[in-house]
Amino acid sequence: MNSPVRRLCALFPLVTAAALWNALPAAAQPVRPAAPAPQIKWRTDYNTARKEAQDKGLPLLVVVGTDDCFYCRKLEAGPLKDPVLTSLIANGFIPLKLDAKAVPELAKALKVQMYPTTVLAGPDGKIHAFIEGYIETERLAERMTRTATAVATADWAARDFNEASKALVASDYPRAVTLLKGITKEAGEKPVGVKAKQILDEVEKLAAGKLSLAKQLEQRGQTAEAMDALADAVRVYAGTQAASDASTALAGLTDKPEVVQQRRLRVARDMLGVARDDFRAGRLYDCMQKCEQLVLSYAELPEAKDAKALLVDIRGNPERLAKACDQMNDRTAAMYMALAESWATKSQNAEAAACLKKVMALCPNTRHADLAQVELTKLQGKTPAIPTGFTKP
Repeated sequence: MNSPVRRLCALFPLVTAAALWNALPAAAQPVRPAAPAPQIKWRTDYNTARKEAQDKGLPLLVVVGTDDCFYCRKLEAGPLKDPVLTSLIANGFIPLKLDAKAVPELAKALKVQMYPTTVLAGPDGKIHAFIEGYIETERLAERMTRTATAVATADWAARDFNEASKALVASDYPRAVTLLKGITKEAGEKPVGVKAKQILDEVEKLAAGKLSLAKQLEQRGQTAEAMDALADAVRVYAGTQAASDASTALAGLTDKPEVVQQRRLRVARDMLGVARDDFRAGRLYDCMQKCEQLVLSYAELPEAKDAKALLVDIRGNPERLAKACDQMNDRTAAMYMALAESWATKSQNAEAAACLKKVMALCPNTRHADLAQVELTKLQGKTPAIPTGFTKP
């Protein structure tokens, strides 16, 4: 494995569960701050706090007690005033304090049996820790850090990051780029999103190097070699900006008819090679798209005949065609999610809701459907009246 790829692979272990401790924002690490401890703004209304946690994507810290509880007062005067925990709470949690006597139904719904009870939950309502009784500062800080780590790295992001790692090791940069772009879009400034962006930047540098080589070859009059380098950049680093620039440069090398024909032959050959790779890897929708383009745009070349045979193979096999349809639905759902966001930005909520419902119908029981349901609930302004959204792990 060459050194640039080795550098890229070295980045992936940084988002494992253990290393995420160091990847967390400084405010989420139990290190005693030099500055004075921040003042905590405790929420007292469950519905408001739960909605705020969902909107901000932050975990909830729920402390349930009573005014006459000795250990509740001890927890408030000790751990909850400690600079370590106040820093964690102020910058990484939505804090909610509940008087069990004032909200008995909530306390019952949370299954609180002793005071104080501390609940750490994700913005989706999943309970990460249910702590009964008094707890020391260090132990509570550890539980809170674990919760922040789990929320920062959602299961789907961890899975996609792992798949991107495998693709990178196999030099399958197009797949790695696709997965990493999805992570950066969804995870944003969370640790896994930051690491994904760093790796995307490294892949972009590799692609830019290939593009630079092609330009040097073209300047030396080595047109055929330059076209090879450009075609490699397009094929190997598909999805990067450098690959897009290489595609534009490749299309511009049309000064001579023989060069045009040579380019067509090479592009068709490369496209067929990628289509075959997609077929072997089970990316049947991608394979069909490339084959259809070959048949349409390169009909006079032998590669078009081979592409047509691949299309017949997929369309003639119901299982393969069904898989291609599922992959197409996944892409379509992503587009409808983007369209819903665009409508919502313009405050056209009815159109946005229609798009989200299409996603749920198109891809039931998938991450797209779950995200669509969350966004639809936000549009409709529905907030649960009691914490039935909390679910045990």
